[in-house]
Amino acid sequence: MGTGLSAALLASLCCIAPLLALVGGATGAISAFGWVEPFRPYLIAITLVVLAMAWYQRLQANKATTACGCEEDAKRAFWKSNKFLLVISCMALLLLAFPEYAGALYRQPEAMAASVQTNFMKTVKLEVKGMSCEGCEAHVNREVGKLAGVFSVSTFYEKGSAVVKYDSTKVQPAQILQAARKTGYTVVLEEKKP
Repeated sequence: MGTGLSAALLASLCCIAPLLALVGGATGAISAFGWVEPFRPYLIAITLVVLAMAWYQRLQANKATTACGCEEDAKRAFWKSNKFLLVISCMALLLLAFPEYAGALYRQPEAMAASVQTNFMKTVKLEVKGMSCEGCEAHVNREVGKLAGVFSVSTFYEKGSAVVKYDSTKVQPAQILQAARKTGYTVVLEEKKP
């Protein structure tokens, strides 16, 4: 049970770490867990195999007890019961699915009113390396979206980029870049192609 839960936690560590760092107030070092992402499919497989084996063993033990007609002398401790295995299995599945719902846990910045003249509205594109899921996108969106003068932030982990629309009278690209780097990812301004 512990192996299955540990593998599930490791499989989602790259997405859980940014949220925990945000809650703890230490967002700078969270991209250090990005190395886990390539191993995610293997860790998911290990989790599912270990949990399947635990359930198989538990159900086989129950069949053997009922087949012999003998009662267990002492009641099992909770941590050895089917209920505890069910709790562990549910926790593992929630951890494995974390990247799918991580973005919902980030509070979205309030959108600014579009009362700014269009000649002050600018767009900057950022190259963001180290993102691996929608939770990473939400983390970048939140940090950049905090800046006064930012209208919208659209981050795409598959492309490794972010597009920021902002009011050039209130915020500059260097400030946007600095805010994006607070997330711990490698961020640079995307070069314009001629």
